[in-house]
Amino acid sequence: MLRKNLTGRHLRIFELALRTGQRTSDLTRMEWSHIEDDGIWVTQNKTSTRLWIPIPTSHAETLRNVPRCLSYILCGEHGRKLNYDQIQKAMITERKIRGLKAQTLHGLRYRAASELAETGCTDHQTATITGHKSFSMVQNIL
Repeated sequence: MLRKNLTGRHLRIFELALRTGQRTSDLTRMEWSHIEDDGIWVTQNKTSTRLWIPIPTSHAETLRNVPRCLSYILCGEHGRKLNYDQIQKAMITERKIRGLKAQTLHGLRYRAASELAETGCTDHQTATITGHKSFSMVQNIL
């Protein structure tokens, strides 16, 4: 599995994508100050929806164990926020190195939706968290 071999920034990208179910553009804007009460506040870029997403204990531990850089959770070597292309390229490179070309950030959103359903979220709750506008899109994922 990809997660077991990742560290640092790559692990943060993977975990944020999987645990929040958000689009890459939303991952770029997550800040440390958005974390509150074992969850993270997100304003989705595509839908303009503001929501609070619970952070599983295992992911909270991952976030606690990484060095913080300025205000953004996903940042580069000099503390600047990573943009969409930087995040995509970083994960593509890691996937190629590890021979896991099928694992994509978009695929992690689908996996997140499945995990939300497994924890008892309704289709409506899952769609709200992942930013899908129609329930049929969520039902097709599940």
